Parts: sequence; structure tokens; C-alpha cells
Amino acid sequence: MALPVWRLRRQSRSSVTENVVIRGGDIVAPTGPRRADVRVVDGRIAEVEASLKAEPGDTVIDADGLLVLPGIIDGHTHFELDTGKMQTLDDFAAGSASAAAGGVTTYINFAPQQKKQSLVDAVKAERQKADGHTVVDYALHLSFGTPGDKWESELDQVVKMGVTSAKVYTTYTDTIYYTRDWDWYRLMQRSGAVGMLVMVHAENDDILKGRTEELLNQGKGSFHYHAAARPEIAEVEAVSRGLAFCRETGSPVYFVHLSSPESVSLVAHAQSEGLPAFGEVCAHHLSLDDSEYESDQAPRFVMTPPLRPRATVNRLIQQVREGLIAASGSDHCGYGLSQRGSDKDFSAASPGIPGVETLWPVLYTSLVAEAGMPLAAAIDLVTAGPARVFGLWPAKGVIQPGSDGDIVLYDPSARGPLDERSLHSKAAFSPWNGRTVHGKVVRTLSRGTTVYREGTVTGDVGHGRFVPCAPFNVARARRGGAPTVASSARRT
Repeated sequence: MALPVWRLRRQSRSSVTENVVIRGGDIVAPTGPRRADVRVVDGRIAEVEASLKAEPGDTVIDADGLLVLPGIIDGHTHFELDTGKMQTLDDFAAGSASAAAGGVTTYINFAPQQKKQSLVDAVKAERQKADGHTVVDYALHLSFGTPGDKWESELDQVVKMGVTSAKVYTTYTDTIYYTRDWDWYRLMQRSGAVGMLVMVHAENDDILKGRTEELLNQGKGSFHYHAAARPEIAEVEAVSRGLAFCRETGSPVYFVHLSSPESVSLVAHAQSEGLPAFGEVCAHHLSLDDSEYESDQAPRFVMTPPLRPRATVNRLIQQVREGLIAASGSDHCGYGLSQRGSDKDFSAASPGIPGVETLWPVLYTSLVAEAGMPLAAAIDLVTAGPARVFGLWPAKGVIQPGSDGDIVLYDPSARGPLDERSLHSKAAFSPWNGRTVHGKVVRTLSRGTTVYREGTVTGDVGHGRFVPCAPFNVARARRGGAPTVASSARRT
């Protein structure tokens, strides 16, 4: 594993805001790449024009031959996650350093609610862990578990604190994360009115438990059976339930890490009816398949939902190309392989993989270089898409005057095997190790400050800051500003 350079900068100096001119690169715009220069002044983009003249004291960056991208937004990370059984190796410092190296300038982490804890206190506790310990900017989702007695009155206050999304888990009943259907439904009765988006980890818990018991009783406890224990129908059923709640309440819903084309189709159909429903597909479900569980390297691929057959992956890629997905994220969960546990009982493992650093290179490889997806549409999945859905637009997710100077220089001509030893996650492995990756991040700027350059994290731990999200707005979230949900979709 590479030397964690970010450690050396924790106390070395404070971040210095530079005025920067980026010259000669191809800026990726909605209509495709265009040659232009970018000027960043006091942390924000001031000009985007051809042949900008550098002012005295400006730092000039040569981007000839490089793509100039908006800073990547990873809307799905789990830094410093503690399930009560195991804590991830990546804290905010390590996770955000890994993010910077992957061109991620904003990540959205989850603030878990302890059993019956105040929602406000849950947000404050996560802010306390993150503030002063992150290389790049961050926002928060609330993780809604077992609510306390006064949670309804706190929703509006949480939204005013800049946390405008809340996640429910339909499984993991033995942890603080599980939300029973009654509480999930009650949340959706109230969330839309205060501008909160409900996110859903959709897997039917009874199906998972029943199938797992069946496999273990047959002596099939190794990691080879991880995918078999979590069939697609478990996801499809839970998505259907969430859409029923959306239809009943009119409140918006966002399904994370969809792995089944049937799930994506259900969400797309709901959208065609005017419902405020959105879906996310993660990079691993678009690039890896369930054949990985057949090898002795199966522990590297233990995530939930699991990897699916190659034909399923190809269908997901096609649905993404058709514009049926709002955003993509990494679901970064930095457990090390030593935390997987025994190969005799896959159900006891801590599932999750590191992925924030490889999010864009993997998507660029799978969608653009291999599947021929237009570059502008692919980059939208990790820039403008999540910025619009989660209320960060237009400060984040776009290169235009007035937006934050979050910029990534990406070399599309680079190609070679990914070496996990060069990555910055403390998990110290990658499921993509040894696989050919197209392109590489050359430089990452966060609000005009270079935080990563040519293999080295240069940003200070403490440079990153909390970014409040605006209340959810369905017209903003939909591409092209589609109309709000029809009143006929609501019931009183």
C-alpha cells in the first residue's frame, strides 16, 4: 500500500487558497468536450473562456491533452462506519484522502441514528467526527433507524441544518440501521412536506434470512454462496414496497445501489407515472459479475447487494445508457479483508468494499471506454446528477462561473492494470486489482486548492468543510426540470 502522505500534512500548514488558471484542456460540458480555459478566484470559478490571460500571482496549470471535469460527487460513502460489531478501517481522514486521489471533491456520508436517539443529536455527532478531519468537502445523509418519541418535530430542524435526505434499511434487523415498515411509512408521510428525500437500501429481510438458513443447513457456508443468499427478488420486492409508499404519500424516494434490471424498470415506470422516484447504480454492479464468487478471491467481492450474472450487468449498463439512473456512487465501506471472518459462515461477514478512489476510473472504463456511452452523460452520473438530487447544485457538479472551484484533470489516454498498492484506503485492497483501467486522475482541485497531484495527496486534513444541502426539489432533481408529481398520485 502507498505511503499515506495525507498523514504528513495534518499539522504541516494550513490550506492556502490560490488563484488558478487551467489552460488548454477539454472541458466536459453537456454537449460534449470543448476547448476552454478556467479561472478560479478565491475558491470559486470566475471565468470559463478560450485563451484566458493569467494575472500576476496566478498559478497556471497546463491541461493540454487532459479532460477538465467538474469535481466528482460521491453521494454514497460510509467513512468511520460502526455497526456495533465492527468498525471500518477508513476514518474521515483516510477516506477523504482516498476520495481526493480519485477526483472526488465532495462526498456524502451517513449520520447513523442510535436507537431512539434525537435526529438532531445524530447529525451533530457525525459533524463532530468529520469537521477538521477531512481533506475534501462533505455533506451528510441521516441514517434513520428506530426513531425516538419526538422525531416528527425534528425533521424540519434537521433540514434546516442542511441534511435533507434520510436513509432507511429494510434489512440488518440486528443492528441500529434497520427501520421497520411502520416507521418507514410514517417517515414518508412527513418527509416530502419538509423537503427531505427518503433513501432506501431495498432488500426483503425475510427472503434473505430464509435463503441464508437454507444454504447454511445444506453446508453451503463459504463466501462462494454470498450471492445465492441474496437473490434479486429480495431487492425487487422491497423496491415495489417503497414505490407503494411513494404513491400513497407523494413523498420522494431514492433507491440506492440497485443491482437488478427489474428494479430499475420499476423505478422508471413510476417516473413515467409522475412519481418522484429515483435510482442509483454503483460502479461495482456495472463492472463486476458473480463469477468472482467462484474463485478463492471471493472475500474481495462481499458487498450487499451482491454481484449479479454478466447478462444482468449488461442489462444494467444499457439502462444507464438509456438515462434511467439518476446518479452513481461507490458505496465505499472500507473494511479490510481480515475483517471478513470465517469462510465457513458467509452470513457473519462484514460486507462492504473500498471504492471512492476508483469510482470515476471504473465508470469511465465500463461505460465510456467499453460500452460507448457519451462522456458527458457518464460524468453527469457523478457530478450534476447527484448535485441536483441532493441539493448541492449549482455550487457543486458543474464548471461555470459562480460554482466552487472543484475541478479534476483526467488523462483519458492512460491505460493499464489497477494496482491496489497505489491506493489510499486503509482497507488496503481493491476488487478491481489487476484489471485494466482506462484513464487516470492527474490532479484534483478542491475550491481552487490542489489536494491531489500525480500520486500524492497534497491537501491538508482539515481543508474540507461541511456543505449544507438544499431541501429536496423534484423539478431540480429531474433532468430537464420535469414537472412535480401529479396531484393524482397523492392520496388524502
